[in-house]
Amino acid sequence: MFQGYYDLTSNMITQNRNLNVVSNNMTNVSTPGYKMDRIMQSTFRDEMIYRYDRDGKTAVGMVSRMNIADERVTDYTEGGIRETGDALDVGLTGNGFFVIDTGEGPVYTRDGSFNLDNEGYLTLPGIGRVQGTNGAIRLTTDNIIIDKQGNIFSEEGNQFFGTLQIVDFADYGQLTKISGSVFRANAQPQAADGGTTVTQRYLEDSNVSMAEEMTRMISSQRILQSSAQILKIYDQLEAKMVTIGSAT
Repeated sequence: MFQGYYDLTSNMITQNRNLNVVSNNMTNVSTPGYKMDRIMQSTFRDEMIYRYDRDGKTAVGMVSRMNIADERVTDYTEGGIRETGDALDVGLTGNGFFVIDTGEGPVYTRDGSFNLDNEGYLTLPGIGRVQGTNGAIRLTTDNIIIDKQGNIFSEEGNQFFGTLQIVDFADYGQLTKISGSVFRANAQPQAADGGTTVTQRYLEDSNVSMAEEMTRMISSQRILQSSAQILKIYDQLEAKMVTIGSAT
């Protein structure tokens, strides 16, 4: 019976964490450049479980193959890009991230829904200033052209404002999601490869599938309900065992 308790409890913890992740994915389905998360499960090796009291410890059973929610991992698959018509919107196709200076260090994102602050700097609202290859990019107009390499010109072509800095990482495991589609890095970035394309007036959608997330949510809810019912049965059986033991 102890095995059943531990299995059910660990499974319920896993499903609760999975529901939290699914809920966050669904919340960010419309966030440009958002990358969905998943819960990875691992399995404990066999372990002897002991009961401790003032007389020492007593072996009460074995726990084997207990599943736990091990870690949250991010799926970096590209989302589709869609046209917005806004000259300051930029979508990436291929590997890479925009660099944003928060004032407390750089962060990285594929969300290209940029704007201008009151000093004319290109910004990701609420996060910081968009970085070019030579620092923050300051515009004197929002009538701009951004080419496939990320070079920014005035619409007339007589002014050059800078080039968007696009970077990538050898190991995405070094990235930590801090909010929505924004990441911090525990490793130095490198220049994105030549296959990365910048597209003005477009944004990359999230890679979340609402249909898949709904399926995952319903599955986790059903497992939780079933587990709760089984735990209730275990409690009733244990109560009967105690009653029988007291009567003998």
